This record gives sequence, structure tokens and C-alpha cells, in this order.
Amino acid sequence: MRVGLGACAAALASLALLAGCGGGGAATTSAGSPPAQPLEDLVLLSGNIPRVRPADYVRPTAEYRRYVLTQLGPMQREVQRLRAAVAAGDLSAARGAWLAADERYESIGAAYGAFGDLDASINGGSGGLRGGVDSPEFTGLHRIELALWGRGSTADAAPYVGPLAADLAKLRRSVPTVEIEPLEYALRSHEVLEGTLDLQLSGRESPWSGSALRALRANLKGTEVVLGTLHGLITRRSPTLLQRIERSLAALRASISEVEAAGGSLPRWDRVPDRVQTRLAGLTAGAAEQLAYVPEVIDPRPPLPRKSSIGTVEAEAR
Repeated sequence: MRVGLGACAAALASLALLAGCGGGGAATTSAGSPPAQPLEDLVLLSGNIPRVRPADYVRPTAEYRRYVLTQLGPMQREVQRLRAAVAAGDLSAARGAWLAADERYESIGAAYGAFGDLDASINGGSGGLRGGVDSPEFTGLHRIELALWGRGSTADAAPYVGPLAADLAKLRRSVPTVEIEPLEYALRSHEVLEGTLDLQLSGRESPWSGSALRALRANLKGTEVVLGTLHGLITRRSPTLLQRIERSLAALRASISEVEAAGGSLPRWDRVPDRVQTRLAGLTAGAAEQLAYVPEVIDPRPPLPRKSSIGTVEAEAR
């Protein structure tokens, strides 16, 4: 896959923006958005509002589990279409079904940590595996992607579609009882988009299909679902933060829609002009930067020591 100037600029933009998370300054992002305010400049908690406890996450995580179930049902049907197309040797139909299924799975990224080995089987990459793409442990969506695009072969995909369908069925059965850790859930509010920058917009993940824009759209959707479940917890503590987050997500959503409208559908990432890659990467990084304050606002962890600039240690509520 070609990684052009836009991909390099995307990486630089993401590093520059995320490195500034929590810091102030007069600079603006390449997309024209102001940098996030320093945490101490945000009004986080009033004395009348208790700090969030792990128990306060019970309802948000239950809502998110229900959302995951609404996505897995359609994804199973998309994998069934993929299986039928592969069996018929229809490469074009198989690719279309794969793109739909992969985008669906990308939209539930906030729960990946709770899926355990099933996530590795369904969505694992070849990195770190002995033998790389030839490793028998390389299975699931990305192994099928390699077959359909990298090798242009439905026959090469055939051995992996059945196990993918079986793993999805197992996952769907386990979701109602899966445990989602409160702190992990809060972190996912920004880690999903950070992962998009690191893996998708860099060209490292989904290199054969070039489906990074679809992944970005799905990750944005999933992030907005997470934010919706946490809306009440955030807005009672920092309505200004919530407004800044919503503006940054709206700007990213509008930019994705603009790219889609220009071509009638989302193009491969390596066919997106460099200037558009840079803009999308900057907006994604800017949104992730704003979202990184969410765990600080509603973090259930106990107070931690903090070193001051002159070396003393003070108690700091987290």
C-alpha cells in the first residue's frame, strides 16, 4: 500500500497534537481548531457533586453492551453474505460483504478489551506472530482481507470464513455477561480515535483493502455512542468540556461526509489527496485530544500522589 505525504503528515500531526494533550499554548491545529485548554483551566467538579464511583458506570456499560448486540446481529448476516460469495467465487461480492462486516466490527471498539481471545481471533493482525501473514494464528477479518485484496482469491479466504462466523456467534452469546471495567471504559472514550490515528490513518492496519476511512467513520460512531452513555456524568461536572468534544466530533463527521459526497462513496485511503489526509488526521487528533479529558473528569480511581515542580509530593484527587 502506498503511504504518501499525507500519511506522513498525519502521523506528525497526531504526534504533535496528542503530545500537547493537557497543555496550553497559543498555537492552533492545522484544521484551525484551538488546542485543548489545560486541565486546571477547566471547571471539573463542584463541591455539591460527588466524584464518580465505579457503580456509576453500571448503567453506561449496560447501555453499551446493548449497543454491541445491535451491531453483532447485522454483522453475522454480513459474514453470511461473505461466506456465500466466497463459496460462489464472487470476488467483488465477497469484498463488499467484508467491507460491511469490518466496518461494523470497528464500530464496537470500546469493548475490545472485554472480548479477550475472541477479539484476537476475529480482528487480530499478523504483527508479532511467528511467520507473519503465514502464521496459522493469523485468522479472522484481516486474514480474509489479505486473501481478497492482497491475493485476489476467494479460495484463499475460504478456510477462514467459517471460523469467523463461529467466533462471532460465541461473541454474541457472551456479550450480555461480559465485564467492562469502569476505568477501561472511560479510557476508551479517547483511545478508540487514538488507535485510528496510529493504526488506520498510518496505513498499518487494513493495508490491502485500504479501508481506513470506513474504519474512521465506524470508530467515530462508536465513540459517539460511548460519549452518549457518559453524557450525564460529564455534563454535571464540565458542560464546557462536553461542548468542546461535541464540536470536535461534529467537525470530523462533516469532513468525512464531505469526502464521501465528493466521490459518491468513501475511497481507499491511499487514493485520498494528501491535503485531505492531513485535514482528517488533524481533526481526528484534535477530537482525541478533547476526549482525553473525559477520564480526568469522571475517573473512579482513588487519590494519587503528585510531584510538584519543586519536588514535594502532594495528594491529588483523581
